[in-house]
Amino acid sequence: MITKNVMGILILLLNAGGLGYLIYLGSLAVIDHFFPKQGEPDLQTSSVKKDPMIMNDDIIPEEDDLLKDMDLSDLDKLDLDDFE
Repeated sequence: MITKNVMGILILLLNAGGLGYLIYLGSLAVIDHFFPKQGEPDLQTSSVKKDPMIMNDDIIPEEDDLLKDMDLSDLDKLDLDDFE
């Protein structure tokens, strides 16, 4: 009986905490909507245009060349029976 009551109290407390968190997030959204910060420009009224980001395509071919630079002569002396 006591475990049932304790579990019920825990469930009620967690539900109350979740509702409090949702109310907190809602109040922050309302405050930000009606009272925007002075330092933040609106995204719609911003007239500053950013340059498109240019990706460097030379990175991938350099990684493919790593296998060509490896010295594979040591693999000829490798005894695979040691790994059984």
